[in-house]
Amino acid sequence: MHIVWIHRGMYPEFAGGTYTYIFELGRRLAARGHRIDVISRTLAPEAGPPKEIGGMLSHTYTYRRVNPAYSTYQHLNNVYGIFRKIAAEEAVDVLGVHDTHLGLKTVRSPEGRRVCQIPTYHAPSFLEYRFDAEWRMKTEATTLQRAVHAVAGPILERSQWRFESGVLRAAQGVVVLSEFSRSNIAKHFPRVDTGKVTIIPSGVDTDRFRPADDRDAARRELGFRDEDVHLLTVRRLAPRMGIENLLGAMALLGERTGEGRQRVLLTICGGGGLRSVLEEEARRLNVADRVTFAGHVEDEVLVRHYQAADLFVLPTAALEGFGISTVEALSANLPVVGTPAGATPEILEKIDPRMVTRDTSAEAIADAIASWLDWRNQVGETSRYRDNVLANYTWDSVTDRVESYYADTAEAFGRGGLS
Repeated sequence: MHIVWIHRGMYPEFAGGTYTYIFELGRRLAARGHRIDVISRTLAPEAGPPKEIGGMLSHTYTYRRVNPAYSTYQHLNNVYGIFRKIAAEEAVDVLGVHDTHLGLKTVRSPEGRRVCQIPTYHAPSFLEYRFDAEWRMKTEATTLQRAVHAVAGPILERSQWRFESGVLRAAQGVVVLSEFSRSNIAKHFPRVDTGKVTIIPSGVDTDRFRPADDRDAARRELGFRDEDVHLLTVRRLAPRMGIENLLGAMALLGERTGEGRQRVLLTICGGGGLRSVLEEEARRLNVADRVTFAGHVEDEVLVRHYQAADLFVLPTAALEGFGISTVEALSANLPVVGTPAGATPEILEKIDPRMVTRDTSAEAIADAIASWLDWRNQVGETSRYRDNVLANYTWDSVTDRVESYYADTAEAFGRGGLS
């Protein structure tokens, strides 16, 4: 098959859940003989010619950030122009939009309509916009900015909803990574036929994310003391990720453990625009000496963090479409505590319901961590976390399912059975 994907960026220039998903799935499909073209923006001054990455062909474009309307206009036209060239060179079997803001013009074009369209719906971007905007208006905005947002915010949010709706309604099939994401389509896009939506979870590289051969050596390498409990989270530092609630939980845990007792420490891997705000919050809560903001870490260093930590915490406040970092942690046989914000319970409750917090608050996160400190010794030595990943989230099984779904849907489209 000839598959074209559209997304906002390409690994390794961009890091994060959806970028990892596209890279890992794409390189495996390419290894099976499929042609994979990825169209995305680049932050480089010049885009340059298409470049091979992991067996895929990456086509990038540059754009000038001005305002939301003009930036979107540039994205749509650049993506469509590249797609036309790709389609003219070789017929496309499947068009997969991973970012609705970039793909709507292509989806509605004559060239796009001739292709079987199977977008992957990662999360409701219009709700992400609402959540981020509300957070910024509450914490960072001036009076003038609040007034401007009161007028422009609903317009921009509605525009994003229209983009998502247009891409989903035009599709012959839709891939989602969780039941939570499928329920979002049913709730927010009632004119989209949920019968064409299939759930195929993300995968994890179980060869890379594995338990350490020598866990003590991994802890020494990162400077961890044996007597401390080390919590880990891997998050983009953005409003919906819930890092501020995790910092609040650290303050509560400090009160509960008391001076002179077992220290609970936290490492936060990941970068983002809120780092300075969150660092200030850590100081305000008097937990800065127990929290390390590691920033973006290289892949192999990230693996060592998973291998050395005692517990992974996913504090998401809203809209967790899947949670690749959750399965990365589990693949390293690291237990996880996560909030019920989105798809996390779908992953964790089948392992142990106690791993899901009662809500997303700092108090609930602190209670779940404290509870884990009590019951972890009852579990003893176990491989159940990694075993769950091996049974449900290997990239080989995910690639099998996506490949089969693409082929079946494209064949039905070619016969005229889908419109």
